[in-house]
Amino acid sequence: MVGYRGFEDGISKLKQVTGRDHRAIQRYIVGVISGAVPHRFLIAVRALVDFRYLAQAPVFTDHSLDRLTNALQLFHDNKDAVAQAGVRDAWEIPKLELLQSVVSNIRCSGPVIQWSADATEHAHVQEVKVPARLSNNQNYYDQIARYLDRSDKCFRFDVATYLETRHEGNPSEDDDDSEEEHDIELDFNDCSLRDHMNLPRLPLNYFVIANALASDSIPNAPKPHRTFSNITTAFHLATKPSLRMTIDDAAVLFKLPDLRPAIGEFLQRAQNHSNHPVSGVTSQDLCYPLPFDRIQIWYKIRIQQFLYHKAQNVDAPQTLRVLPPSSDHPHGLYDTVILSPGPDSDWPRRGIEGHVVAQLRLIFRPLDTDYFATYVQRFDVVTQPANSGNVHPVTGMYLLRRAMKSSAERLGSVVPISHIRSPVHLIPKFGKEAHSRLTRESSCEFSSNFWLNKYWSKELYHALSPLGL
Repeated sequence: MVGYRGFEDGISKLKQVTGRDHRAIQRYIVGVISGAVPHRFLIAVRALVDFRYLAQAPVFTDHSLDRLTNALQLFHDNKDAVAQAGVRDAWEIPKLELLQSVVSNIRCSGPVIQWSADATEHAHVQEVKVPARLSNNQNYYDQIARYLDRSDKCFRFDVATYLETRHEGNPSEDDDDSEEEHDIELDFNDCSLRDHMNLPRLPLNYFVIANALASDSIPNAPKPHRTFSNITTAFHLATKPSLRMTIDDAAVLFKLPDLRPAIGEFLQRAQNHSNHPVSGVTSQDLCYPLPFDRIQIWYKIRIQQFLYHKAQNVDAPQTLRVLPPSSDHPHGLYDTVILSPGPDSDWPRRGIEGHVVAQLRLIFRPLDTDYFATYVQRFDVVTQPANSGNVHPVTGMYLLRRAMKSSAERLGSVVPISHIRSPVHLIPKFGKEAHSRLTRESSCEFSSNFWLNKYWSKELYHALSPLGL
């Protein structure tokens, strides 16, 4: 997935591990070590990761604080399994002791995330590390202070000259016709000021753009619009597609032999205003007649959602890839999403209930139509013991199995892009030891069972937790 780190050489030999590395590791560690360690060992690790995600929520209720307390207690109940495995014998860790006071501090002072050190760490980079790199490695303190002093003087000079130029265009104070004071508003896009200011970067809001396009507020925009949205998710495609080719050529390139009949059945459902379940192609006619023969194809799509706890705010967009096999990627690159069978959805409030996990295999638009569609292949949730909500009792994640036809072929269908609700991340179920033929490029193609990785992001964690806030 674009923007997320992978560790090609493992994590055992990492040096100078940063907070960012720790966050990357915790996204994968539960799914990767499942099967390789005893169950209680994994439960202890999972409980600590749960605690970290729960503690970083921006809002809390009594129920969520109880979940936080239970996660920490679950760790203490199972940590002896870590000692029995010979990993650690002593637990006199100051940071571990501090976890005991997290719930009480949240009750007294509010969410922990408001005390994040990210702002001060960023200030340390801007005010110390950047000036130090510009020095000659001699007398650091003196040179850093001199750099900051001169930067401040340059900023004040630029502000003064900027205000003076803006003031020249306003009526003078002696003008008899001017009875009111004229406030001068700063234009923060002006390069004379922008270079001195570290303004917060707000994510691009594709929902606003999609609404503007739908209301024809943006003239001369190419149609059909490449940016559009549903009630939960916004989508953005590049104006220029990656490829244009015939359906049969696309079927060969992306290795989708039933693409033509799948498109035919999609068109029938669209014309009948029916739902689009990923139930597989029923027609066996590989020469299925269609009203068109050429399609536009995109390798990437940008997807944006609202935040889980602050539904009025948007999350940063994420890029999903759908790349055919090539020399760089022999097995292609295909990201995974959650779909709804119909246009209505209550995602993420009820998790994956009523939804389907599927892998994107082709993003396309038939020429001379308004349909943006995607060929997807489905995964099924493996049933777990009763009263578990189908969540695996040890990993706390859904276990998925690739859906197959009776002919041992993968089960896929064409659905509208607008039915996508969220990107998700899958981890192959490696078992006690990963097969030697599996690599980062091939593991998803050669594996049949996967963990639906709720630890991939904080937003997805809450959405995929059955006892969500």
